Amino acid sequence: MNKKIFLSVAAVGLLAASLTACGDSSSGAKSSKAEDCAAGLSAECLEGSWNLVGLALISTDPANPGAGDILTNYNYSAAPGVMTFNEDGSFQFDVPMSAPEDLRTVDCNPIYGDWSIAGASLTLNAKINNMCLGQKHITITPVIKQEGVSIKMSFGTLWLMENAMDEVDLRASSTEVLTINAD
Repeated sequence: MNKKIFLSVAAVGLLAASLTACGDSSSGAKSSKAEDCAAGLSAECLEGSWNLVGLALISTDPANPGAGDILTNYNYSAAPGVMTFNEDGSFQFDVPMSAPEDLRTVDCNPIYGDWSIAGASLTLNAKINNMCLGQKHITITPVIKQEGVSIKMSFGTLWLMENAMDEVDLRASSTEVLTINAD
């Protein structure tokens, strides 16, 4: 009888261990931002806090789309702006510390809104007054790619920082550049 009880207990233990192992493999580790962004724009890729590191000329090189080098007068990498895309479809943008003072007022900083994705397009809707942004609503097709230990996203236009650029001739050919850690 003791042998039967021991075998039954051992069998239950083995069954519990195998179920636990199965449960562990199905939950898996959280994917990296690099994995989330590998296929381009998606909610998983977008969600999180992105650093607005600056404004750059839009790349005209078809082999390297997105943004070129950050423009010297619009390099915010020392104290970047932060664009946080939340899981609930809302966003918050905190203006860079070195942005023009009129963009850092309580009326314009932070900027709140909501976002949505349809295919390769990202729609952003700001919930603030018109003096802070040139447009309250925008639909863009961002270029997202990994560069070293960061994921780089180029809006392909200016939106959040359009009013920071005082060089009108550069506005049409510039883009905002945001980065997030690839881990």
